[in-house]
Amino acid sequence: MNNRIKIFIKNSLYPIYRLYKYAYFEYGKKHPMWMANKLYKKNFGRSINWDNPTEMNEKIRWMQFYGDTRIWTDLADKYKVRKFIEGKGYGDILVPFLGVWYDAKDINFSSLPKSFVIKTNHGCGDVFVIKDKSQVDLELLRSKMQGYLKTPFGYENVELHYLSIKPCIIAEEMLPTDCDFSSSMVDYKFYCINGKPYCCGVFYDRDPVTHHTNSTFYDMNWIRHDEWRNPQIKTLSKDIPQPHTLNKMIQACNDLASDFPFVRLDFYEANNRLYFGEFTFTPAALTGGSMSNILCEEIGSKINLSDYLKR
Repeated sequence: MNNRIKIFIKNSLYPIYRLYKYAYFEYGKKHPMWMANKLYKKNFGRSINWDNPTEMNEKIRWMQFYGDTRIWTDLADKYKVRKFIEGKGYGDILVPFLGVWYDAKDINFSSLPKSFVIKTNHGCGDVFVIKDKSQVDLELLRSKMQGYLKTPFGYENVELHYLSIKPCIIAEEMLPTDCDFSSSMVDYKFYCINGKPYCCGVFYDRDPVTHHTNSTFYDMNWIRHDEWRNPQIKTLSKDIPQPHTLNKMIQACNDLASDFPFVRLDFYEANNRLYFGEFTFTPAALTGGSMSNILCEEIGSKINLSDYLKR
């Protein structure tokens, strides 16, 4: 088949494909449990066992539909969560705050410092690290932020707790990237079970455009576990030095995650100081992401759903 015929067929079928995708998405919005099962089967090769879930992502899906997840909304809100962190006595680990806007037209860029981070409170990947605002098309940035502000996040991967967040734009100080093993700020992501951190995923060398990162996984004694990393990731895992604030990170996990059967807590470290990142109740949109099936099974075996029902 020559290329002209291939192009003709592709162009002819594309409207049908778009119609199918639209119908699929709209049906999924009305039947989220069905959609969650379809996504799980796509990623893990089997349907969710709603009667006896075992694996981490499977158990979190169970919690979504059979548990009380109302607090997930407030803590996944990157603006509202600041009040929760302060209430727990950890206000000193919040990244310094620069402003909040509910309409991108209201952003006063002249009031912001030369460098800053700007993002929405309800999305994923809607983050811009501005190193020098004089080198940025600020009106284009404003337009992009307005688009993100109006985009509902949570339908596509059935992360429904995000849909109840009132969208806004927030700006924070840009923390210095002061480590010599990463080209970007390093994310220390702690997977916590019943308030205790089980392991830490270190995500580094983040691409500012695609947000793709490299990763390495450690236990709480800072021993590297390459078997916990998704084997489909082709980049090599490398040794990451233990963060200076590791003990503080672990203590913060004990205090901040104590009320949850499972949550991921993200932190940064800059100038040997600890900073809070975010709460994540549905890591990698429950696809497994950088985690291997081995790690997902290990964590899943330790999540106690009967304890969840008592809360």
